[in-house]
Amino acid sequence: MKLIYMLALLVCVEVSAKVLYKTTQADGTVIYSDSPIQGSVPVNLSAVNNVVMPALNNAASQKPLSSQNVIKQASQIQYQVTIISPLNEETLRNNAGDVTIKVNVTPKGAGKLQLIIDNQAVKTQTSPVFELKEINRGMHLIEIKLLNNSGKILASSQSQVFYLHKATALFNAN
Repeated sequence: MKLIYMLALLVCVEVSAKVLYKTTQADGTVIYSDSPIQGSVPVNLSAVNNVVMPALNNAASQKPLSSQNVIKQASQIQYQVTIISPLNEETLRNNAGDVTIKVNVTPKGAGKLQLIIDNQAVKTQTSPVFELKEINRGMHLIEIKLLNNSGKILASSQSQVFYLHKATALFNAN
C-alpha cells in the first residue's frame, strides 16, 4: 500500500516539474501548453502552492480603481456587427426558399459569426456570407452574434425582419 502512495507522489512531482507555456491570442484567449508554440512564454511554477485569502468584502478594504485600470478597460476592442443584406423589412422573392445573408464586422478577423433566425441559432461560421436553403415563406426575424473562441458574445447586430415570398400553386392557369 505504501508503494502505491509513493508511486502516486512520484508521478505528481514529475508532472509539476515540467515547464508550462502560456500563449495569449489576439482575441484575448489564453492557452496553456506543455510544448512551446510561437509567441509562448514559459510559466514558472513553484514547488509549493501558496494561497492568500482575500480580505472580507467591506467598504474599508476596497481599493478605488487606478487610472491605469480605467484606461485598460476603455481601450478594449469594441466590435460592431451589421447586417448588410437583406435590408430591414425587405421582401425577397425566391420559390426555392434560398436566402443569402451578408454581414459586416468591424474590426475584421475576430471569431465566429452565429446566425439566429426566429430566435433559434441556425448556423455558426467564420464567413460573413450565410447561404440558406429551403426557408419557409413568410416573415423572419434575423440577428447575427459575434462569438470568440470560447463562445462568449463579443457583439450582436440589431434584429431585422425580412419577408420571403414564393409563387403560389393554388391558382390554376386554365
